[in-house]
Amino acid sequence: MVIAGVIIDEKIEGMLKEVGVKDSKILSREKREKLFEIISEFAEAYIVNKAYPNEIDSSNLNELTYSKVIQIIYASLPLHPKIVTIDKVGNEDIVIMKIRELGLKDNVVFNADVKYIEASAASIIAKVTRDRIIDSLKKIYGDFGSGYPSDPKTRKWIIEIYEKDKNNPPPIIRRTWKTLLKIAPNYYISKG
Repeated sequence: MVIAGVIIDEKIEGMLKEVGVKDSKILSREKREKLFEIISEFAEAYIVNKAYPNEIDSSNLNELTYSKVIQIIYASLPLHPKIVTIDKVGNEDIVIMKIRELGLKDNVVFNADVKYIEASAASIIAKVTRDRIIDSLKKIYGDFGSGYPSDPKTRKWIIEIYEKDKNNPPPIIRRTWKTLLKIAPNYYISKG
């Protein structure tokens, strides 16, 4: 999982909208790559944080996400942000409390990556970073598709590697995926 934060000056918000910065999910990979370069050039800074499969397997996903977001907020403090915009996905009370403790204004809303340019920019940075990580992992592990459990290519890849070795899953697999119970049961572990 890749999470990003982008610090932008209000003066460039219009330009970022004009060049097409919007929620990464509705952009082609080629467009995201171009926008990544523009964002990285004009933003005050961007911060990327990652959660690895073993972290996700041993943690509550929401709590892990909140922890990674708080780390990004702390990393941004030297640049004196005033407002912290976050795409709300669950109960972010811990993040909101931390933002307020730090004397910042919180803007935690559903679909922030659609509604706010800073969240759109962060979604692009995160998605491009994830795409690049996936590309580098494919050089090692072969073409496993998107890496999402809903991807048929990913499931096919897991089945193929499981047939070769039922006891040693590659470290890139989230072992708590329920999908594994059906297609690679020896790889599955419960979060307990």
